[in-house]
Amino acid sequence: MNGMKRIVATTDFSHGGESALRRAVLLAKSAGAAVEVVHAVYLPPLEEAWRKLADKEGLSEAGLLEAAAQRLGDLAAAVGQRLGLTPTPRVLQGRAPQALAAWARESGADLIVIGAHGEHFLLDLFVGSTAMKTLRLATVPVLLVKQTPPFDYERIVIATDFSPGARAAAELAATLFPAADLHLFHAYEVPFEREMYYAGADDEAVDHYRRLGEAEARRQIEAFADSLADPRRYLRKMRHGYAPALINKYAAEIGADLVVMGSQGTSGIEATLLGSVSSHLVTEFSGDMLLVPAVGRGG
Repeated sequence: MNGMKRIVATTDFSHGGESALRRAVLLAKSAGAAVEVVHAVYLPPLEEAWRKLADKEGLSEAGLLEAAAQRLGDLAAAVGQRLGLTPTPRVLQGRAPQALAAWARESGADLIVIGAHGEHFLLDLFVGSTAMKTLRLATVPVLLVKQTPPFDYERIVIATDFSPGARAAAELAATLFPAADLHLFHAYEVPFEREMYYAGADDEAVDHYRRLGEAEARRQIEAFADSLADPRRYLRKMRHGYAPALINKYAAEIGADLVVMGSQGTSGIEATLLGSVSSHLVTEFSGDMLLVPAVGRGG
C-alpha cells in the first residue's frame, strides 16, 4: 500500500473517541493526508406514541443530526487548534459500525481510526462494542486506539504467519511508521507434538521434532523478511507455543506500543491471519492495534 491519503476517525464524544481523533490527526500530519472525523446518529424505529413523545422532547432525527453536527464541528475546531490540523467533520446516519464501514468504502479512505472503548464501556463488555463490530465490517485497515496521544509509536510488533495478510501488515507498518523499531514475530507449533506425547514418544524424540520445527520456522521468517521491500527494517523473533499469549508477552517485554496484524480477506477480525489471535489481543493487549486486510477496498 502506498502512503496514506485519507484517514477517517470516528468519535462518540467519549474520551476514547477523542484519543482516536488525536491519533488520526497526528498520523495525517506525518503522512500529509486529509483527515475526517465522523459521528453516526441512529434513532431506532419507534411506535407512533413514542415517536410523538421523542419529537416533543427534541429527540427527532433531524434535531439529533443538527446537535451532533454542532458538537462535532466544535470538537474538530478544538483539536485543530491544539494539534495544528483541523479535521473535516461529517455526521453519518445509521448504526455506527455499519455507517462507518460503508462511508470508509464510499469515500476511498485508506485507514479507519477508532477508540477501543466508547461512552458505554460496561454495556460494550456484554453486547460487543462499536469498535469490535467495525473491525468485523471494515475492508480497509483499522487502527484501534487504547492509549492517549500525543506520542509517536516507537516499538511495533508485527505478528506474522507469512500469509498475504501478514505481508500487507508488515509493508504498511514500514510505510506508516518510518522511525519505529519493527519486530516481526512468529509463534510456531510443532505438528502432532501433543499426539506424540499421547502415543508414548519420549522427550528426546519430541525435542528432536521441536528442533526441526524451530529450524523450519527460522527459515520461513528469514525468507519472509528478506522478501519485503526493506528487509533491514525488521528485527526477527520467534517462539514456540500459543500465539496470543506469546505475542502479548513479547510485546510487554520490549515495551511495544502497537501490535500490527493482517487478515486474509475483507471480512475483518473474523478472518485474521492467526485465526482467533487478534480477538484475544484486542482484549488482552494494553497498547494500540492495527489490523490490515490482505485485499484492499473493493477487493
